[in-house]
Amino acid sequence: MTLTFREVERQDLPDEQAPVILVIDDDHLTRDSLAATLSIEGFDVITASTGDEGLALVGSGSPSLVILDTQIGDSEGFAVFRRITAIAPWVPVIMITEEDDELDAVLALEAGAADHITKPPRPRELTARIRAVLRRVGRQPQSLVPAPPSGAYTFGPVMVDVARREATLHGRDVELSRKEFDLLALLVSEGGHVVTRKQCMDRIWKDRKKGDSRTLDTHVKRLRKKIEVNPAEPIHLITVRGVGYRFKP
Repeated sequence: MTLTFREVERQDLPDEQAPVILVIDDDHLTRDSLAATLSIEGFDVITASTGDEGLALVGSGSPSLVILDTQIGDSEGFAVFRRITAIAPWVPVIMITEEDDELDAVLALEAGAADHITKPPRPRELTARIRAVLRRVGRQPQSLVPAPPSGAYTFGPVMVDVARREATLHGRDVELSRKEFDLLALLVSEGGHVVTRKQCMDRIWKDRKKGDSRTLDTHVKRLRKKIEVNPAEPIHLITVRGVGYRFKP
C-alpha cells in the first residue's frame, strides 16, 4: 500500500523527488501511524506487515530507506535485516528497538544498520533521523517503477508477446484491452515477484488525473475474468494484501 499526502517541509530533502520509505512492521497500528506521519512529512511510503512482504518490495525495486522493527515475527527482525543487506546492500535501514532493550540497539548498529530508534517512535525524531541518514549516505537512483517489459514471456499457462501485443492462455488467444494487456505483461514479466499498486499506477497510468487506484481494481477484475477459471477464487493473478499483486503460474 502506498500513501501519498500533501508535501510539506521539502526543503531538507536532497532533491525534488520524494524519497520512498519502506516500513516493515507487523503491528498495524504502528505501521499505519508511521505511514501517515511520514507521508505528511513529504515522503512516499510503502508498508509491509511481514518480513517476506518487505523483502519482496526491496527485491522488486530499491526504496530510499527501510524502517524495520527488530521484533517483527517474534524477533526475526535481524534475519530480515541480513536478507535486505544481501538483496540491496546500498539501501540504509533504520531499526526500531524496544525502549529498554540496549542489547538490540547495540546489535542493530554492529550489524550495520544506519541508525536505530526506540519504541514508540517519536515522529519529529524519526523524521530527523531519516533525513540525516539520507544526507549521509546519499540517495540511490530509484527503481521502484519497473522498466517497460519487452520481448516474449511464458509463465505457466500464459504467454505474452510484448512486441506483437499478443497474449495466449493454454495456447489460445486472449482478447485484451490495451491497459489489460499492459497490466498482464507487467505482472508476468516480474516472474512471480510482487508488483506494488504504486508500481502498477506509475507504469501503466502515468497521468494520475486520469487514473486512480479504483481504475487498477477494475482492470484487475476484468483481467481475472479472462484468465481465471473462477475469477472469484483466482489462482494466477494473486492479491498481496496491502501491497499489490503477483502472477502465480
